[in-house]
Amino acid sequence: MIPVQPFSFFAIFLLFIIPLVGVVLTLGLLLKAIFFWQKKTQNPVSFFSRKTLFIVLLALICDLWAGYLFYITESVKYEFALEQHYKESRRHFVLSQDAQYGELLIPKGSLISRYDAFDNGEPQLPLSLRGLQAVRFPHPVQVAGMWVTAMEPPRMELAWDQHVGPVMRFDPNGENGYGKWVYDTKRPTIACSRGDIVLLEIPLIDHDIAKEFGKPEPDGANARFRPSEWGVQQCEKGQGPIKVSPAYIGTKPKKPWFQP
Repeated sequence: MIPVQPFSFFAIFLLFIIPLVGVVLTLGLLLKAIFFWQKKTQNPVSFFSRKTLFIVLLALICDLWAGYLFYITESVKYEFALEQHYKESRRHFVLSQDAQYGELLIPKGSLISRYDAFDNGEPQLPLSLRGLQAVRFPHPVQVAGMWVTAMEPPRMELAWDQHVGPVMRFDPNGENGYGKWVYDTKRPTIACSRGDIVLLEIPLIDHDIAKEFGKPEPDGANARFRPSEWGVQQCEKGQGPIKVSPAYIGTKPKKPWFQP
């Protein structure tokens, strides 16, 4: 038999047993009131005995506690829904004006998908591109020397037929005996077709991890987004198009009726 922890039992008592007792006592009092009304038509009887008064008081306390739990539960649900609303509105949206993100100027009308671990659902948090995951552009945009219609680094969807590069290959006998990506001198570019997905090699950008720990990564023009340093691994056919989540169009949740 699994022993019940004291705290767990106390929580169960507060959250379930007390409200249940209140419901049972309230229903019992209602039934007694009905029987009292029926008997009163036949002969005079007293409804409020000491025992009944005690039960009424106990039922009132339990019902008030149940009402308080309901109030807290609905308030928490509303606050959570409100936070999710603000998060989603800043996670999937259409850019209302041109915005600089690192080296890339993302044009107005671009469909943005991003994730910001530091977005806690605040109502007044400024819109940003931090944590950019995917973009579908309103028209072809040049990124890393390639004309693309969408990107989801390290993947980009080509706008038309073109030669892309610089091409990189994996050298298993790289520096210090470890494999690494190096520029392919024998094949500087490769021919790809419209709609193909270009798979990129994106090198890590050095930064002070300890200094930035627990802080949001740079945004805007200071973002660590440098397509000029990217290289092409290969061109994938039949893997597109890149899927970008649609813009969030949800409405702000309504307050519970009991909140001002």
